[in-house]
Amino acid sequence: MRRLTIPSLPITIIICSLVMLGCSEEFYGSTDQNLPPNVILSSGPVEGDTTGYRVHFYWTGWDDDGEVAGYEIAIADGDPIGFNDTHYVDVGLINENIFIVTANENPDSLYTNNNYYTRYDMAHTFFVRAYDLEGAKSKPDYRSFTAWTLAPIANITRPVLGGQISTPRYSSIVTFGWDATDPIDMPGNSQDPDSIRYMYTKLVDHEGNEDSGFDILGDMNRSPERYEDKWSDWIAYNAPNDSGRVVIIPTIGKESLELNKKYVFAVQAMDEAGAVTSIFVDGQNARLFWVSTQAGPSLVVTEPHLGSFYFLGDALNIKERELPPEVPLRFSWTADASRYGGEIMSYRYGWDIQNLDDPSEWDVSPNPEIRRTETSKILLLGKHIFYVEAVDNAGTVTLGRISIDIVPFTMERDLLWVYNCNYGTYADWGESYAYQQPIEELYMEFWTDLCSRADGFIPERDIYRAPDDNRLPEIRDISVYKNIIWTYQRATWSELVRFIPESLIEAGVENTTLNYLPLFLAKGGHLWTLGDPDYSGAMASVFYSSPELPASFYYEIDKDHEGDTSGVNSMAYLGYCITVMDKVRAASRKSDPTPIRRVDRDALRFAYLDYGDTLTAKYPDLPDTLYLWEEVTQPGKFFYPVTRGFLYVEIYDPIDWMEVERVQSQSCFHPIYRMRARNSSSQLDHQTVAIWVSKYGHVVPDIPGGVAANSFHFGFPLWYFNRDSAAEIADVVFREWQILAAP
Repeated sequence: MRRLTIPSLPITIIICSLVMLGCSEEFYGSTDQNLPPNVILSSGPVEGDTTGYRVHFYWTGWDDDGEVAGYEIAIADGDPIGFNDTHYVDVGLINENIFIVTANENPDSLYTNNNYYTRYDMAHTFFVRAYDLEGAKSKPDYRSFTAWTLAPIANITRPVLGGQISTPRYSSIVTFGWDATDPIDMPGNSQDPDSIRYMYTKLVDHEGNEDSGFDILGDMNRSPERYEDKWSDWIAYNAPNDSGRVVIIPTIGKESLELNKKYVFAVQAMDEAGAVTSIFVDGQNARLFWVSTQAGPSLVVTEPHLGSFYFLGDALNIKERELPPEVPLRFSWTADASRYGGEIMSYRYGWDIQNLDDPSEWDVSPNPEIRRTETSKILLLGKHIFYVEAVDNAGTVTLGRISIDIVPFTMERDLLWVYNCNYGTYADWGESYAYQQPIEELYMEFWTDLCSRADGFIPERDIYRAPDDNRLPEIRDISVYKNIIWTYQRATWSELVRFIPESLIEAGVENTTLNYLPLFLAKGGHLWTLGDPDYSGAMASVFYSSPELPASFYYEIDKDHEGDTSGVNSMAYLGYCITVMDKVRAASRKSDPTPIRRVDRDALRFAYLDYGDTLTAKYPDLPDTLYLWEEVTQPGKFFYPVTRGFLYVEIYDPIDWMEVERVQSQSCFHPIYRMRARNSSSQLDHQTVAIWVSKYGHVVPDIPGGVAANSFHFGFPLWYFNRDSAAEIADVVFREWQILAAP
């Protein structure tokens, strides 16, 4: 079956009256002895019926004294009473076809609660006649019908509106993009439209006066003819180079958009039946906007050691950071102007620029392909400023400035203990909650005694109590130490180690606190980190928002933006070599695989040394087994095993979950201790709870007598465990760091 498109015909000069009795002989042929053939419409719409604009007709013919040589057909608009012979089209011997007719009259809302879908219709009459071998023509058979369709709809998708409520502010050059769809006979049965056109104009009233409060969309809906001269030509929706889906305004030859003026941009689509979008709605196929200088590129600058920074505009928005000397810095960046319809045209960068208008002071010339520094920068003592500039197609500039103050790392002292906790006193806890948290007096005594096993430790000097100043130590506070023990609760520790995913940085979120612990490790410093992992504490603090557990630093650093794998640059993954974390006490995942969270199964009974790990096997002085301190497990105490068990435990690279998800541990992941759960059927039984931090174990600090050594991380507070075992662990740590005091 061939498909023909026969153009609809206007009503023309009346030649004859098409009534049931037929027309004159002139309409069908001569009056010689040859009899004219006959034709009938065997199938098609019922006379006067309403149907879709794709209409299927069947016909058949015969010749009583010969044979039919072919057929001629015609389609006339309306319900004509006659038309000229020349409107017929010879179609040969085919006897069926699907015809696409117009349906572009009588617009009406199809749905009373949604006038975005508009119904169009139009009346037509189909004619067919046969002719024989001698040219005689039959009387025509015909059928009148009304074709209908739904008008196509268009949605402006670029610039993205996001959560904006008021009229958005765009640049003086705007890229608009849209999607359009053609619902054939119902919203769910759709195809691409045939073509589109667009218009834009300043908000002016009927007298041509500028009026930002004028209801121009209401006027377009009521009187579309007023704006006909504003529209572009019709463009095929699937035209090359996306010209049917994207336009940059002002277009060539049009006036520039004026600053601080309000405009409207609209898109109209047409389907193959000629129906066009007839309702204009702000935020859908129309966009009201202001032209403003406030619109500028969003610039995100990232450096592996410093983290990421967000900039907007060219105000003096300097970000300040401190760094140790000789840290290799390599910046990368990206900018986005799509939120206001702009496009990024160029970048450039430079160090310590005095005159931003002098091209010679920049390291490179403006270029749209420059997205990173060409080489690493090594900074010595002093203050330096790094500049990045992004420019859009309207010439709007965003300038990023990062000030870096180089702090000398003297590392002349042996050991710093950072008390990053805020525990209560004896008076703060009732008997039934005894030892739910450490008692501050006992906690300070416990860790002071352990730290005093290190050579040169002076409690009055080498304990940093974060709660006293309500702040973290700054990089210059730690730069005088070779080794740090950091015990924590959630609050300020979270501020330090939290990692901002790339997806959030692009939205303008950034971490104002530099996580200098990886820098300390990279300079050859040594760490022992441990503390309260309840709920969102410990390594869970790395996540910007509390994750469902188990959680992958690689795949789930931002649970709301699937596909953001920037967590590979977090301290947990990159520095501590942890791929997945879990907890004894946790909010479990809503999707499979879901560990069963039951205290009577999952709580820790004791931890045991993982001799199977190649690194752990080299340290036979570590205690084989870690049991809880008898004081916290007595009947009536919070962690009495019969009623509750020990909950404050964080798990690393849980085997069962990783096998199901087909995730492997990193080669630098080395367990020290694994846990035994209260029930051997628990999925947390035999999971890792303490690890080596060996990534920088080979680095020798650039100081006299510098020592290369491994670091440590425990997923539980050591205070709750056997005192003799805790002392043995401290001795191994200090021996590794070569600061263990002589007996």
